[in-house]
Amino acid sequence: MLNSLGLLKYTNLIYLMILVSGGLFIVSVIIDRRRFRNAIYLQLFIITGIIGLQAALYDTPAYMIINVVMVLMITFLLLIVPFLLIINGFVVVKREGFSLSNIVALLFGILIIGGEIGSLYSISGVGPADSKLYFCIILLFSILVFYLSMIFLAFMFYSFLIRIIPRRVTYNYVVVLGAGLIDGERVTKLLSERIDKAVKVYKRSKKVGCCLIMSGGQGPDEKISEAQAMKNYALTLGVDEKDILLEDQSANTMENLANCKQIIESREGGNSTAVVTSQYHVLRADVYARSLDFPTTGIGAHTAFYYWPAAMTREYAGLMRHYWQTFLFFYLLFVMPLILSLFQN
Repeated sequence: MLNSLGLLKYTNLIYLMILVSGGLFIVSVIIDRRRFRNAIYLQLFIITGIIGLQAALYDTPAYMIINVVMVLMITFLLLIVPFLLIINGFVVVKREGFSLSNIVALLFGILIIGGEIGSLYSISGVGPADSKLYFCIILLFSILVFYLSMIFLAFMFYSFLIRIIPRRVTYNYVVVLGAGLIDGERVTKLLSERIDKAVKVYKRSKKVGCCLIMSGGQGPDEKISEAQAMKNYALTLGVDEKDILLEDQSANTMENLANCKQIIESREGGNSTAVVTSQYHVLRADVYARSLDFPTTGIGAHTAFYYWPAAMTREYAGLMRHYWQTFLFFYLLFVMPLILSLFQN
């Protein structure tokens, strides 16, 4: 496979790219683990690392094994993952109810399949003869799906990695992000797991003086604020009431973090802060905190396995909305030369 791609003669360059991408990733994580660019550096390191491994094992029995593994991985990503996303979408709707956020995985799976069909359709030459506009539309759509899929993989890899990167042990503040209530006054299973995790960090940090900040406003269908419901639950776990602060004016993650930052900055003493949320939500919370110049460390609480695909695609959609200008810029930077060359020929 490697030789058929004509890459074998560039082995030294590939090794250099491995060192550069790996170095960029390590340095960027050390500077700030909350940078989304870390995900891109990690993906470049993985891709160049795989190609470098193929080059190192060329003309050995292991080379064929690597190629077989690569073919299986590509087949899995292209053919199986989209259908798994669609199936998971139906599972989440059945268990959690129908909502736009619960069908994001299903829609993303359909989008990927549509992009793959579009690519095959354009490559096959089917369609109006000599129609550059037709081909251009299919090409733009196919590249968009490929672009979004590759960045999603980068986001997914780094979301898992960021959970195991070493972090400090004790904090002055532990922010818990809200996640809806049952019957308008009781915490959900998802939210209780966030609080359980936060209380563990709080008890470990009591020696340095630690406060829990329960963050979440009151929705139109809720009897009390999420923050108050979270406090009520934390009290049953043995948390001292004097160590619980409420932030009950927020309606989304960005407001959660912005309001908690104001609370912490208005108080004296240390300000080392952990933000506890669900595992899938850690990276987006970290990115938002960084955009607010709010020094935090994200800590993830357990999330049910079946919920991961839907949650990850929703988080990715949130990051795309946050970074939409950057996403659009690099997409246009990539496709414009192709479109111009197409219409010049």
